[in-house]
Amino acid sequence: MCGKFIDEMKCALFLPLLIIAVFVSPTFANAPDAKIITDANRCVELVFQEKFSDAHSVAGGIIRQFPNSPAGYFLRGAIYHYQMLYLRKNIYDKQLYESCNKGMEIGEQNKGKNDGWNDFFLAATIGVQGSYERVNGRLVSALKLSSRAIEIFRTMDEASVKDVLYGVGVYDYWIGANAKLLWWMPGVKDNRVGALKDLERMRKEGLFTKLIVNYDLMEMYLNEKRYQDVINVANGVLAKYPSNSIALWALYDAYDSMKNDAEREVAAAKIIANIEREKDNDQQLRFFNRKTKRN
Repeated sequence: MCGKFIDEMKCALFLPLLIIAVFVSPTFANAPDAKIITDANRCVELVFQEKFSDAHSVAGGIIRQFPNSPAGYFLRGAIYHYQMLYLRKNIYDKQLYESCNKGMEIGEQNKGKNDGWNDFFLAATIGVQGSYERVNGRLVSALKLSSRAIEIFRTMDEASVKDVLYGVGVYDYWIGANAKLLWWMPGVKDNRVGALKDLERMRKEGLFTKLIVNYDLMEMYLNEKRYQDVINVANGVLAKYPSNSIALWALYDAYDSMKNDAEREVAAAKIIANIEREKDNDQQLRFFNRKTKRN
């Protein structure tokens, strides 16, 4: 179905990761703390640059300064997830579970206290763990977690926590894309068109999701066979992050589907150049060779 993007991210029944750069003040005020916004945005920038060690350092600083919020633990868990996808090996699973479990514990303690951002990050943390379950083939567990997360998202007010539309949109898209498989679930319907419109809106209006929504849209447009849209989104990411592996693989897959061999090979050359700069690259090389049918 989704086939060509990153193998581990295909045919999602679960809302994907929400690497969203925001945090709230220690008192869970409605307005995000200015310093935390800066630090968390920096964390996301580092993830897009694939500088994971630096991103962990920033997330750790958030946790130390704001230990009673789930946001820092959510960011840490999400970084581990993307780091393992990047390396294509599950070497930080223990750290991911520890981070997510701690974030969920804190979020549940503060749930329902009239703070939308706490609840938002609680749902996002559940999403990180559920996404990790999904890419490792534990779909029943992933679906249970997705249901738990979306229940929280749907109780939130878009006016006060605007980026909730991102979480709902991603969930609605993949439920719609798999509606025939999920016929047994009550209320399942195909709302992909509306979901894509909402996610495109987040590219322009999202407070903290303008960047990460590009990852989701590339995968979704590949699934929809809207290859020129994939190329447009990927090139937008690469204009700012020229070595971003997810965008490069999206270009590769789009050009491959369009039978544009020349542009596909340009993308492949950039991908292998990135891999060769990585010391711990054995699984990346295996994936590249299998994907591109080399060796």
